[in-house]
Amino acid sequence: MGRRSYSAGPLLTLGRLAIGVGALALWAASNLSGQAVAEDREARRLSATRTELVALQERLAASPKPDTVVAAVLQRRLSDGDFHPGDGIALTVEGEQVFTDTFVVNTTHDIELPMVGTVPLRGVLYREIEPYLRQQLSRVLRDPVVHARGFVRLAVTGAVPRPGYYLVPGDGPLSETFRVAGGLNSNAKLNDARALRGGQEVMDKSAVRSALASGQTLEQLSLSSGDELSVPGSNGASAFELIKTISILLTIPLTIYALTQIGGK
Repeated sequence: MGRRSYSAGPLLTLGRLAIGVGALALWAASNLSGQAVAEDREARRLSATRTELVALQERLAASPKPDTVVAAVLQRRLSDGDFHPGDGIALTVEGEQVFTDTFVVNTTHDIELPMVGTVPLRGVLYREIEPYLRQQLSRVLRDPVVHARGFVRLAVTGAVPRPGYYLVPGDGPLSETFRVAGGLNSNAKLNDARALRGGQEVMDKSAVRSALASGQTLEQLSLSSGDELSVPGSNGASAFELIKTISILLTIPLTIYALTQIGGK
């Protein structure tokens, strides 16, 4: 009896099909992951309007598998607002020096303004603060010209001269967080700096390096109050490392902002 032969064609076809299905699954997972990251960033974007946040919320609600974390961020922002205890607002009213100051949000989500009294901030978005305060000040002033900027409370830890919590403007560059903490120690490993939220990494060292080099702002990076910028230190820094760190800082476009350390008045 002759030996039976088998064709490898069907097996190769099945193998190619399995590889194709696997590649498609990986692509789909990667695409969904990228979409989730983009949605999370959009949900935390400080310059987002209420209309934009509501639109994103509705889009998530219509999704078959909405991201519950992003949905919670949106719900919290729309109901509680962007200003939390310890945050600050730099206020300037043209021709009215008494109102020109940085006001810190208290534990009940309010600020106290001269002549106006308690101003509740619960439910107020970062983008809404200037027109909202203009409305509040109109109770005691006629047609006030108001300029207001929101400050977020960030922790700066690690190899910096003055680690702690600082108020930094949301539209300020990431590099400002180092400046308000006194700069960097000689052994700081700037290339290894990370951003954390609740102890979890939200920006790895590569992302932080890129943000510093391009002068990106806290708002662009979707960093929010309570986040932490951590810079590790080494046992010793070589002259080359110091020169390299200084050269990186010199390439960062720095803008002078009015910054206030909590309790530092």
